[in-house]
Amino acid sequence: MIGFYWISISIFIVENTVFLLSYESVLTLLLNNAFAVPFRLIMSAKNIIWLDCDPGHDDAMAIILAAMHPSSSLLGISTVAGNQSSEKTHLNARAVLATIGCQEIPVLRGQDTALLGPMPYCAEIHGESGLDGLDGKPLFSLPAPAPRDPNWIITWRDIILKEAAAQHQKIHLVCTASLTNVALLLTLCPEIRQHIEISIMGGAMGIGNTGPVAEFNIENDPEAAHIVFESALDITMIPLEVTHTLLADEVIMKQIGRDTPFRNTICELLNFFRDTYKKVFDFDDPPLHDPAAVFYVLHPEAFRTKRMRVDIERGSLLSRGQTVCDVYGRSQKPPNARVALSVDVPLFWKHMVAAVHAVGK
Repeated sequence: MIGFYWISISIFIVENTVFLLSYESVLTLLLNNAFAVPFRLIMSAKNIIWLDCDPGHDDAMAIILAAMHPSSSLLGISTVAGNQSSEKTHLNARAVLATIGCQEIPVLRGQDTALLGPMPYCAEIHGESGLDGLDGKPLFSLPAPAPRDPNWIITWRDIILKEAAAQHQKIHLVCTASLTNVALLLTLCPEIRQHIEISIMGGAMGIGNTGPVAEFNIENDPEAAHIVFESALDITMIPLEVTHTLLADEVIMKQIGRDTPFRNTICELLNFFRDTYKKVFDFDDPPLHDPAAVFYVLHPEAFRTKRMRVDIERGSLLSRGQTVCDVYGRSQKPPNARVALSVDVPLFWKHMVAAVHAVGK
């Protein structure tokens, strides 16, 4: 049991169900041992997050938000090739965690390729290391390479199942990269399905970024995305239309500040991102894509969403990797995802800046 406060009404979560009870009722339940599972006061409950990512400048910010937000508990990270090779994204995730004092969080190195073949990288946006600064050098001090766990999927499964059982709640699987790792987890370990909910940064309802109508994470492995979207799980998709509103402009840079070495590094990270986004996409300010999928888990009320059918285009040479969003239900197929339509931008930046400022405190 986790401690509770004696107020006129006590709020509890028991196996994901909310109970409002008077303190007299609580005493009766405790005396009769009515529940076999622990009580957790809703005020102290945290969202347990596993982050599957490919750091990546915006992935680094997603790690910071998931690790430093007061209502988040970052259970672990798995990395995949995407923004750079899997070797580099694995090093980058570990480097970010070490920098923010969270090196105890496990990081599993996942797939090197897409399910059906090679995976292109995104050095034009993230640099040769995947986390370059304007000087062309890595922004964070890189750790020594670690041996790869040959059974990383089983290790991943076991960590999630153990935590879900211990906390009596589902784990939020936040995906900010290609869905290769996640598709393999769902396929090889189907017992995991009842213990997770999925939040995805990926896809577009209209214009893509690395394809005319395809977004990078989905285009990199459409077959994996198809498996995930057909899984019948609770899926939320945060598309480009939403993440492109989360711009790190000069106001945000001033809020972050440069008064500590870490904050200065974050400003350098965003300046590099601004430079490459200007060159490639003609954005004046860089959009911070990946933290949006973390933010949805922590503050779903900040998003306007709609349930709809999302199919993954896998055959067309013109639109491979497109997320075909049936906004008006014209296909008459059942909805399989909750798609974000907008987000409270000031609230997002309030929490993102606070997470950056929490580092070192």
